[in-house]
Amino acid sequence: MKHKNGWKQMILFCLTALLLLSPISAQARAGGGGSSSSSSGGGGGSSSSSHSSNYDDHNYRRSSRGRYSNNPMSSVIQYAIFICIASGGTIVFFYHRKKARLISKHRMTEFAKYGYNWDYKEIQQRVEQAYFQIQECWRRQDADYAATYLSPSLLDDFRMKLEWMDTRNEQVVQEQVQLLSADPVYVDDHEGTEQDQIWYLIHGKMIGYYIDKDTKLCIRGNTNPESFYEYWRFIYLNNNWVLDEIRQKDELDIRQFSNL
Repeated sequence: MKHKNGWKQMILFCLTALLLLSPISAQARAGGGGSSSSSSGGGGGSSSSSHSSNYDDHNYRRSSRGRYSNNPMSSVIQYAIFICIASGGTIVFFYHRKKARLISKHRMTEFAKYGYNWDYKEIQQRVEQAYFQIQECWRRQDADYAATYLSPSLLDDFRMKLEWMDTRNEQVVQEQVQLLSADPVYVDDHEGTEQDQIWYLIHGKMIGYYIDKDTKLCIRGNTNPESFYEYWRFIYLNNNWVLDEIRQKDELDIRQFSNL
């Protein structure tokens, strides 16, 4: 009995760790990241396959019930294998994240020997300031509030999105905005500074959702704290690093940076 309880405790621990490490997108963050399109995709024409899947699953459970009913350890092992497979992607992600960060920091140190714009501490401070300033501009629904941290093209993009939200009578709610980490994962230096760029992996957390301006009711998003990962690309423009692009975690593969 003690051995069986030990397995259950291990599984519970693994599930808890997996949930804590898995990022969840916060929809009301800067740039409108974290759309729910991935969860709604593939809706059309799926009812028949879903019915077939449920039928097959039911038959499988019915046929295998007798085989495993007297051997609960088999179920425990199956769950343990499932957890290992599910957490494997998280382990790979963190490994390549660390590798990409170390490579990028080393290259920044080398670039700083020849370029005045590659001081790691100064860039890190700039990115951290940009994160909070840019989130605040989204909360205020005023892109110009963070204009000094945005490239002209991204500033225009923010203005357009915020104007569209205003047309739909939407208001952003952001609370408990945190920056958990900001890691450089790719750097690119060219002669001069016009084409210099840095990709940062941003790990943030906040309560973020949208409400109707009139009813004050939540119309999308989550009223609970959510964490997220995003890739932010900074370019060097007019003697400052400014944000030029935001990509979601599932839009890029961290391995493409760590293997360069």
